[in-house]
Amino acid sequence: MKRSKIVFTANVDLDGDCSFDIEVIRPDVKTHTYISYGHADLFTEFGKQLMAFPRDAAETVCFEWGSAEHPSSLGYLRIEAYCTSPMGHTALRIIADNNELRATHHRFEFSISSEAASINRLGALLVNWQVESTPQIVWKAETR
Repeated sequence: MKRSKIVFTANVDLDGDCSFDIEVIRPDVKTHTYISYGHADLFTEFGKQLMAFPRDAAETVCFEWGSAEHPSSLGYLRIEAYCTSPMGHTALRIIADNNELRATHHRFEFSISSEAASINRLGALLVNWQVESTPQIVWKAETR
């Protein structure tokens, strides 16, 4: 059985500016977002929040880049960790929108089920990511 995964790839230029490619893959759907003009610790705070997730069944933790309401040349990405049941089952909701107009527009919204411990590991990967020496990290969802 194929597992869902997120591939984070960083590119650091000579000035220290970072760009990121984020590819989210579920066996039946795949999306890609490009983030330009980021900084090396762009995902650190989100990672810290994921490491402590979930504190209760109503908690959500999210990373947002771009704007969903104001289309521009920049896309939109939202990665949201949430509980799917009061028993603490968890998932990541992905929303990716290229914010383009008409025939070139696309928007994907889907979820990836994953154990809370696996989401916590994603947080640790993001917190400890040294983009200069490790340009890519891959997280695979774990489910029972």
